[in-house]
Amino acid sequence: MRAIVLLLLLSCLCLASPASADAPAAAASQEREASELAAQCPELVYTANPNYPPYHWVDSKGRLVGASVDLLKLAAPPGVRLKPVALPWKRALLLAERGEIDLILSLRITPERSRYLTFVPARAFPNPIVVFVRKNRAFPFTSWADLKGRRGGLSMGDTFGAGFDEYWRAELSLEEAKDMEGNFKKLHAGRIDYFVTSRYVGEAYAARHPEMADIVPLGAPISEQDIHFGFSRRSPCAALSRYISRRLRELDRSGVSERLLTEHLRRLRLGAGAQTR
Repeated sequence: MRAIVLLLLLSCLCLASPASADAPAAAASQEREASELAAQCPELVYTANPNYPPYHWVDSKGRLVGASVDLLKLAAPPGVRLKPVALPWKRALLLAERGEIDLILSLRITPERSRYLTFVPARAFPNPIVVFVRKNRAFPFTSWADLKGRRGGLSMGDTFGAGFDEYWRAELSLEEAKDMEGNFKKLHAGRIDYFVTSRYVGEAYAARHPEMADIVPLGAPISEQDIHFGFSRRSPCAALSRYISRRLRELDRSGVSERLLTEHLRRLRLGAGAQTR
């Protein structure tokens, strides 16, 4: 993981403009800002969904890893200590609401979450939501109405945005499973007809489980809302939001965010390939 961050730090050097006459003054201003923020938030305790690769997940050693973790390391002010905590997803949200966790990485903005989280304005990553099906059981899909009369699945606590959450509760039959693994197994066994989740996350699961190669995305995304970092409204570290938002925009414009996702997907595929040999 260190290699990924070092590589991307080098790629970000182009964000600075040494030739500019204002560069020294701007750098000094940024250093002062970072120092002031580090005084307000000397340690940033963060967490994320423990099973949402390639964005973030808990590895076999119990560590929180992934593209979101690497992105935070690139975006946080120098001098702020970053402390990851691996938690069950619903408990992570509850502790953020109480102010016992400072930051939740890369999640969708919802009215409910906005009650207790201050979302960083700049996106962390794109997160297209799609329908996954078994290749030999694909069906015509051009609108949400095409899902009516079919058994669907979603992971507990997931939200999708763009009005789909309200639509499926009123019009569709979706069963909640504990996590993505449960949904993919149910789909593979024919117990559900489709599964709604992030395209990148579904591809990451398939990359780690070659036996699920018959499961593929179907049609256009259901929604394409971005995911954002969210600070607890009770945390003094919420003062970092403006600084981190500015850095995220720079990293997004330079293509770093997308490269992190691509690199972690590649590593997941390589890891799965090594296990099957």
